[in-house]
Formats: sequence, structure tokens, C-alpha cells
Amino acid sequence: MNWLILATSSALCSAAAAIAEKKALFRISALEFSLSVSLLVLLLSLFVPLTVDVATIPGNQILLIVGKSILGGGAFLLVMLSLRHNEISEALPLLGLTPAVAALLSMASLGDGLSWREWLGIVLMIAGIYVLEKKPGGGILVPLKSLFTTKGHRYVFSALALFAISSVLDKLLISGYRVDPLVVLFYQHCTYAGIFAVAVFSRRSVTRSFSLHAREQLPLIALVAILTLGYRITQLEATKEAPVALVLAVKRTSILFASLLGGKLFSDERLNWKLAGGALIVAAGFFILRNVG
Repeated sequence: MNWLILATSSALCSAAAAIAEKKALFRISALEFSLSVSLLVLLLSLFVPLTVDVATIPGNQILLIVGKSILGGGAFLLVMLSLRHNEISEALPLLGLTPAVAALLSMASLGDGLSWREWLGIVLMIAGIYVLEKKPGGGILVPLKSLFTTKGHRYVFSALALFAISSVLDKLLISGYRVDPLVVLFYQHCTYAGIFAVAVFSRRSVTRSFSLHAREQLPLIALVAILTLGYRITQLEATKEAPVALVLAVKRTSILFASLLGGKLFSDERLNWKLAGGALIVAAGFFILRNVG
């Protein structure tokens, strides 16, 4: 299948998942939701060990996958908390900053230099943040100050840091150690289910409500699980046919799809400005991601 169709399908699935997540989080806690989705995604991932050899991977690589998956699981929970406390058209564009954070982290930790296009992308992302946060009648510096004073934004920036570290480790696993991406996904899903189960069932107050809330939101949870597995697999398939940079750039258009449709569905304020800021951030991603892979 054409890589562009696959990458666009991944973006649409990702956008639909974000909207369904936002809707479910009105009725269930972020932690309970994260566990429910991770268990269903793991169940849907059981085809992997039936089609790919997952047992021969070296122990040090498994530990690396588990370590990066713990970071990714923490980031996922933080994203759920951000969606619960922020408007979807504000939280998702901020998550689009991941390429810039990952590029800067790679420069610092792996010694990767940044081209002028990547620096231009970072500048465009800063401009996108400014437009996204600009409020009517506010001062020039108010949009930048709000990034650090808004409670919900702290979840986003913490998630960005974890996603960036996780993406660098992904690059090491897939490009450096040549681990099959499906094997990485399988062990990742096992780790997600494990850490969220420990987090939920170690808290009695959460344990008592988990079963009831999970049953009430099961249709949305199942939808998110299917969409999550769908966008991950279509993204992997697309990377087999095209450079990773192009696939990731197209995938990030999910930010605009989710912000537009979710913003209208949930009646977000200043939607046009937020879409403009999101568009700048997505466009900046094309500059940063063009040299990846």
C-alpha cells in the first residue's frame, strides 16, 4: 500500500483516538483509563509473538525496551492528565513540540549537529507556541509566561521530556541494534500494562472504582485501544516504504485533525488562533524531521 495513505491513516487514527480519550476522561480518571487502554492494546498485540520471534532478543535490549517503555508509559499518563485539564486544541499542539525537544536532546546526548533547517523549525515552533497562547488584550510576554504558570501545561512539558528521551532510545534500538519494531511494540505494551496495573492496584481507593468505571467507559476504551494499535502499526508499515522523516511529518498532521474536530466538538475557545499556532508547529516539524532516518 502507498506510504502516504498509510501515514495519513495513522494520523487520522491518532486524531480520532485523542478525541475519544478526551471524551472518556470526563468520566474516568487518567490512571484508570491508562490501565484499561494498555490492557486492551496488549490483548490486541498478542498476534506479534505468533508471527515474530520475540524470545531470542538479548537481555540487555529487553531491559532497554522496558526502561524506555516506563518513560513512555509515564508520558502517556501525563498526556491523559493534560487532556483532562486542558482544551484539546491547546494540549495537542504543545505535544507537537516533541521533534524539537528530541532534536536538542540528541544534540546534547548523542552529539548530533543541527542544520539551519532544524534551527528554523525550532524558531517556527516558538512562534507557534506564541500564537497558541496569545490571549486577547494580553501583554507581549503574557503568552510565554502562561506556559510556566498554567497547571495543565506542566503535564505537557513533563510528557515532552519523557517522550524525547524515549524517542532517542527508540532510535538506538531500531537503528543501532536493528530490533524489529514489532518486537519493540510488544514488549512496550507488556510494560505499559504492568506499570499501570501496579499503580492502580496499589491504591485501594482507585481499585474499588476501577472495575465500575472501566465497564461504564468500555466502548470508548475499546475504541481508543483499536485506534492506538491501528496508528502504531500503520506508522510502522509506512516507514517500510518511505523515509522515517516523511512518515513522522505526515503523522503529526493528526494534531490539526484532532484540534479542529475535537475543538468544535468540545466548544474550545479561540479555536482559530489555536489552529494557526498548531499549523505553525506542524509545519516546523517538517523542517526538523526531514533529516531523521
